Amino acid sequence: KTAPLPTNWRAPIPIEEVLEFPEPAKGEHLEDLENYVDTDFVIADDVIEESTKFMDNSEEQQVVFPKIVASGNEKGMRLKPIVDKVVELSGSVCPKVIYIGTASFDRTDKFLLFTKAFSDMGCEIRRLDVSEDETTPSQDEMQELVVEFPDVIMCSGGNTLHALIRWKEVGLDLLIKEASMKGKVLCGGSAGAGCWFSSLHTDSLRPDNAKNKEHVKNDLTEEELADWDYAKISGLGFVDAMFVPHFDATGTNGIKRSEHAEMMMQRDPSTPAIGVEDNAALVIIGDEAHAVSGDGKATCHILVPDESTGDVKTAPLPT
Repeated sequence: KTAPLPTNWRAPIPIEEVLEFPEPAKGEHLEDLENYVDTDFVIADDVIEESTKFMDNSEEQQVVFPKIVASGNEKGMRLKPIVDKVVELSGSVCPKVIYIGTASFDRTDKFLLFTKAFSDMGCEIRRLDVSEDETTPSQDEMQELVVEFPDVIMCSGGNTLHALIRWKEVGLDLLIKEASMKGKVLCGGSAGAGCWFSSLHTDSLRPDNAKNKEHVKNDLTEEELADWDYAKISGLGFVDAMFVPHFDATGTNGIKRSEHAEMMMQRDPSTPAIGVEDNAALVIIGDEAHAVSGDGKATCHILVPDESTGDVKTAPLPT
């Protein structure tokens, strides 16, 4: 087996990981991810009630749920206007961050890149790896890392479906919900943004996104790498809408995200959708939302089906 090494690393990674690049990610579910597309990952409301029992009335009144900064791509989490919004919502000038890189298979290069803006600020950053059983901490350790330690929970881009499956298997989804109810900021780009919503538009079935893209690049032809389709999957359900990342981008299958999302809504107009362009972020604070542009140009779009015509109406959000 062979695999090409990326040439865009900003910092070196452990030699053990370099030597393991030709190996695919593990996990039985990765062999047939399409069988998990209809899995419901939404956390029921009664979990909210359970997680707030420990709060007194004054504390409960002060907590805002949810606080989300959802970027259309991973780069957004390194752009100053978006980073500044995360810091602002955390209530700390130098927030403590827990990074969860399950969607990117816990790769160190992704961790270093994704957290760079916060490490440059001097923030204390910890890392939680649960993509593989052998690296998954105990429940008590995860409780401390996710619920007690951070001001900010940051989730990587990558394969959303893989991440949601693993979080459900190890109970991390419930800990994230408990942390969010204590006012922790939830943020991420691409997969790490769509996971907070009731549903999302995903490329999790893409061949080079299913196990570790460097592993398959030397195994598959260009035609095989382009032979895939988008899917609509469930998220954790903190916001009742379909999240569409990379809204202004075209996938490696040659299909525009925005156009496919509109077709998907025409088939299933049950919920509105929010399309977030690369380098933009949707910010949600309780029951209020607004768009933030990381580069002065990118924004977010609201997609609503017209019941009378069946068409989908879209409108950009001001930034």
